[in-house]
Amino acid sequence: MSTARSAFTFGRDFTKAGSGLPFIEPGQRVPVPYPEHARLVEEARQAAYQQGIEEGRRMQADHEQIRIANGLDAINARLEIATIEMRRLEETARSEALAFAMLFARKIAGRLIETAPVGAIEATARAIFNDLRGSPHVAVRVAPDLVDPCKERLMGLLKENGIEARLFVFPDPEIALGDCRIEWSDGGIVRDRNRLENLVETSAKMLFPDAGDNH
Repeated sequence: MSTARSAFTFGRDFTKAGSGLPFIEPGQRVPVPYPEHARLVEEARQAAYQQGIEEGRRMQADHEQIRIANGLDAINARLEIATIEMRRLEETARSEALAFAMLFARKIAGRLIETAPVGAIEATARAIFNDLRGSPHVAVRVAPDLVDPCKERLMGLLKENGIEARLFVFPDPEIALGDCRIEWSDGGIVRDRNRLENLVETSAKMLFPDAGDNH
């Protein structure tokens, strides 16, 4: 019985446990049917294709990030240059505006003094009326051509404001037209156009130092 069974099983014992397939020796490759082989190849191809797409997208995203970063750096650099240029133009415009304002003020002041020199002296006198009260006399020194008109105008102002101080107006060739020197018992004041212009210019330079250095 035993010999007959071996003849029909080609010497293979099916009663032993094992994972091998019938009629295939251990270690040999198991042939794969063509449909299964085609399916595995297609799955591998799809997996590789999907992996390639994902890698391409990742590389594209990295490229886009680099391109955007470079673009932002270029924009920031241009903004810095534009800011510097705007500040320079602003300082130049402020300097030119200040120079124009100073020139305009000098022109206007000079024109007013030429047409109404007594007006500047009158404004100076009005500023000290409270100081003149109780003073026995007031001495005013002006340009020789302005003695008579100044005396007439200042006497009228003293009376209008109830100031009883005695007025003296003296000619002084060293005093420019429109300037004056007023003295009374407790003090004095000087109006000097050149000095006033220098003070204004100094104040402007203190307020706008950059503008003052550009002109």
